Amino acid sequence: MALTDSRPRPLPDRAYQDADLAEAVRRSNHDTSLASWSVAMMTVGVLLQVAWLAAAPLSPAQLGLVALLAPLLAAGTRVVLLLDRAAAALGAARSAGQILAGLETRGFWTLRARLWSHLTAAGFCVWTIAVQLTLH
Repeated sequence: MALTDSRPRPLPDRAYQDADLAEAVRRSNHDTSLASWSVAMMTVGVLLQVAWLAAAPLSPAQLGLVALLAPLLAAGTRVVLLLDRAAAALGAARSAGQILAGLETRGFWTLRARLWSHLTAAGFCVWTIAVQLTLH
């Protein structure tokens, strides 16, 4: 009978429910996709607006806006580095307990990336408004 029984059995070191694992994966994936999407859209926006600034006649305000772009680029880089750290969290996990611990660590880093992406997006919105006011 034991050879034909294909039901999953709990592992001996398993101190969690499958719902815990599924929830950790869902939260982490949501945070990762939101932060990645935010950085990608801000990158496209920065490229377009820098092209518009370059095409306009030179003014001191444009130089100031280009200087203010450096902190935005640094914040976007921070988001990417946090996502990279989150991706490495599951590196050597072999048991189910290690996978859950890795997912919780990944969730910690992806939550930080999401928060940084929100702050970066707010700064990007202010910078975009300043660019549009300068150009028009």
